[in-house]
Amino acid sequence: MALLRARLVAFDSGSWTAAVRLEGSGTALFEGVAVSRALVAAEMLPGRRLLIDTGDHHHPGDAVVIAAW
Repeated sequence: MALLRARLVAFDSGSWTAAVRLEGSGTALFEGVAVSRALVAAEMLPGRRLLIDTGDHHHPGDAVVIAAW
């Protein structure tokens, strides 16, 4: 399991996905990242810091936001 830190750019409560900017990536935007349903939608505000689990395969489709602060 690889964990990455990021900043929330946008959150879609309909599809429960996020657009994030990974720390250290400059301007690269990663969209369609699944968000854990354990997180409260009201807490998913742009600019929040995130912890992302990329899974064992390092495949972008496996990534999940698991924490926000």
